[in-house]
Amino acid sequence: MVNKFAQNRDIKLLIEEKQVTTAQFKRLIGLKGIFSLVRNADELSNEIYPIFLGSYDVKCIQEMMQSSKNYQKSSIITITPTGKDATLDNLIDSINDELQMYRTRKTKYKIEEVVKDIDGNLHVRMAYSQRMRGKNELLKVRNKVLNIKFEKRDELKKLLVDVRQNDNADLKEFEIFMKEINEIDPKLKLFDVEQITLDRLTKENQIKFFDDLIAYKHNDWKLDDIKWVDVKKYEVQDTDDDPDGEVTTDELAGINSAIFKGSSIRDTGIVKKFEEQGFYFISMKFKYSYIMTNDSFIIDINFKGSTEGIKIDIVKTYEMDENRELINVLSTSDQEKIIIGFQNISYKLYKNLVDSQKVIIG
Repeated sequence: MVNKFAQNRDIKLLIEEKQVTTAQFKRLIGLKGIFSLVRNADELSNEIYPIFLGSYDVKCIQEMMQSSKNYQKSSIITITPTGKDATLDNLIDSINDELQMYRTRKTKYKIEEVVKDIDGNLHVRMAYSQRMRGKNELLKVRNKVLNIKFEKRDELKKLLVDVRQNDNADLKEFEIFMKEINEIDPKLKLFDVEQITLDRLTKENQIKFFDDLIAYKHNDWKLDDIKWVDVKKYEVQDTDDDPDGEVTTDELAGINSAIFKGSSIRDTGIVKKFEEQGFYFISMKFKYSYIMTNDSFIIDINFKGSTEGIKIDIVKTYEMDENRELINVLSTSDQEKIIIGFQNISYKLYKNLVDSQKVIIG
């Protein structure tokens, strides 16, 4: 929403600081019949400075600022009804009722849309405003939107909650929002929340989770590379050692070499060394290419600490053009298929490992 006149110097500063890419801005002014041949941000900002932009243009720029650097990012949790006899349909209806009541309250979070689909799952669009530092009027308030899906998983007797966020700050706001929904009636708690975390897995299964992800064969994509690995040390206390770490280029090359020879990452000397030193994986970035097209993408599956819930984020997407790999943002629908695909397989592999631990304990 635009409620204040945007000075040309503010718009010029946005381009100079690359809050909006030159390609996006040139596309915007192209719709107005203005075609620019400059290539860098400084030249474009000087070229744009004398041009008056109306409220609709400024609104488009604000939307670009929110989405230009953001590929799809997701987090998933599960919730279970607190009532012994409550069904998932009952829980969906109760959450729907609470959201309708919440709409009437004056709170930080605004419910823009609540829709139940043909399968009985609930789709919610929640918005809030975030105050930003700085003197630029266009940057002082950022309007943020979270898309939330409550999906029935009857075989689990749980709802899988799929949250699409822009950054980790959104997840903190989501947790507050969910707590408020759950406690509208102080006498009646609707559900219990369960994070999908590494600390529920044994040390062996924390490595096996990533091993199984690597080994999984997708129908539409093939694994090309492991681009990045983050590790963390178990229970670091009273020590000067850094509890977090990154795998070196040589170590990453060794892991990739083992993988593409068909070996388990657990069998590599590098991973064995990590285990001996008390480290475990908390994040991997995988590069996949489409089997039928020239597109490819990097996806990050991470926990970032044993008590942090799983996050599945698209980092970059590419296309091949005359033997050159160019950044090319995939369509929303294509990104959606990637996110859903990796959510489903990640949760399936995770659940299998948790269930196997219960069998062993039993």
